[in-house]
Amino acid sequence: MRIADLIASAFKLRAVRGAGRLAWQGHTWIPARAADRVEASRHFAQLYADHGYHGDAARIYGLAAARAGDSASRTQLEAGRVLAELDAGLVPADLPAVQRRVLGAADAALAGGDVDVTARRLTSALAIAFHPTRHLLTEPSPLLVDTEAFLRPLHDSVALTTLTSDAPGPATERAGARERPEPTARLLVLVADQPSMVRPMVERHRAAGREVRLIDLGAIEEADLTLAALVAARLDHSLTGARIPVPAALADSLAWADTIFVEWGHRALVWASLLDTRLPIVTRVRKYEAMTPMPLLTAWQHVGRSVFVATPIRDLVAATAPGFGSDVHVVPDAVDLPRWDRGKRAEADRTIALVGWNKVSKDPAWALEVLRLLREEDPTWRLLLVGETVPADSGADPYYEALTRRILGFKDAVEVTGFTDDLAATLTRVGVILSSSRVEGQHDSLIQGVASGALPVVRDWPDLAAWGGAAAVYPAEWVVGTPQLAAERILTAAPTPARSEATRLAREWVRREYDPAALTATFDGVVLDGDRPARRTRRRPHARRAATDRT
Repeated sequence: MRIADLIASAFKLRAVRGAGRLAWQGHTWIPARAADRVEASRHFAQLYADHGYHGDAARIYGLAAARAGDSASRTQLEAGRVLAELDAGLVPADLPAVQRRVLGAADAALAGGDVDVTARRLTSALAIAFHPTRHLLTEPSPLLVDTEAFLRPLHDSVALTTLTSDAPGPATERAGARERPEPTARLLVLVADQPSMVRPMVERHRAAGREVRLIDLGAIEEADLTLAALVAARLDHSLTGARIPVPAALADSLAWADTIFVEWGHRALVWASLLDTRLPIVTRVRKYEAMTPMPLLTAWQHVGRSVFVATPIRDLVAATAPGFGSDVHVVPDAVDLPRWDRGKRAEADRTIALVGWNKVSKDPAWALEVLRLLREEDPTWRLLLVGETVPADSGADPYYEALTRRILGFKDAVEVTGFTDDLAATLTRVGVILSSSRVEGQHDSLIQGVASGALPVVRDWPDLAAWGGAAAVYPAEWVVGTPQLAAERILTAAPTPARSEATRLAREWVRREYDPAALTATFDGVVLDGDRPARRTRRRPHARRAATDRT
């Protein structure tokens, strides 16, 4: 390893890819123990990855795997290669086979009593299964479109099912079921690295006279939120019932609080569900977390109440997370709505808009196709692309390059506005608001657009079709299956979509269903009071549609 470190240090200082590759190829022929070779490969590959050369990192792992002398080392190196290819935006053809071998290695380690190795192999397997490239880029998410097939390899693994099982010993009551002060007077809010997201909530409760403490777990050294640490802690809990010791920095707040609220059902929730505390835990879960391994790793028997922003997201977590079944509520996020009395500018009659378009999952290419069809009927139609322009997804360069060419081809018919801190003003220019996404939980900017008086046109989010699609969240008349149907809905509302009957009805629906005060009161009732008001119900949840029913 000393030789490897010296060569790697020289590479890092110079950041020369060619020299690094030559150095690595020479190193692979130096005699070394299997464990050292695996670690050296990982060290070199990480240096390439740190400089953005994920393809080179994958080649290093692949070369080392080909020269590995034992199957255990080869499996580790193959896992590294698959993850590096995923980081590069590619889904390797042998991913399922590698994932099965990694899970098999975890099963073998567990059977041999090596819990540490079991946790490491499970970490690799989950990182492969839930990598964002598989779920958030151009291909449909296998988790969403064929959940049973996606989960089968995980369910077939003894180690994985052990990881997600309840702790041994007598059954324990669910967190929050015991007697406690009602309503909560002292609320401890836990986040991980994004405290700004909950500051309005914290200030609202403080203004109402409640005591609230906000703690960012990212600032607590003992709170290890890495995937590897969370998998190890969850496996220990499932095997022995052990809980994460309370960090000294958190002890006083836990002794003080009545209830813990965890914003985002992500790493902070997994960690809190394993923490050595009997306090009731309440959480809010959105689309992003549902497509990660975190719901699967959460010890739901220690979560008292959970809030989901949409029915499909709740149903997805219920299907993927063993033990899920806390007191569950569906409450949309309260959205800052523009003033109802702001009018529309004249250009709104021929302007459609997509707000937030720099993610592949938003699929702005679909919006461009709608614009093309509209301009075949009337060349005065224009599209505003509102929001950040820097691509948010690495590994999707071909999509962004093709999108840029299409935007340039429309010339003045497409306006890229960039980020705005006054969306309400921009929406006065918009007569039609689009949701072109492949998947959403709750599309806030769509609701803001409708509140501004724009006609909603919502793609039937194709990746979520098996879970009810967009019509599980919004009125069916807003939802269209193709760009052709989108253009037809818009042209039917012409010549002034913003003043059409369809827009008036949509705006009234938003006024009624997304009233910020009402949603905030419902949400606060769930968080603070076990005897909260019943959840707002708009329609019976959609039954999950069979894959063969999707078109």
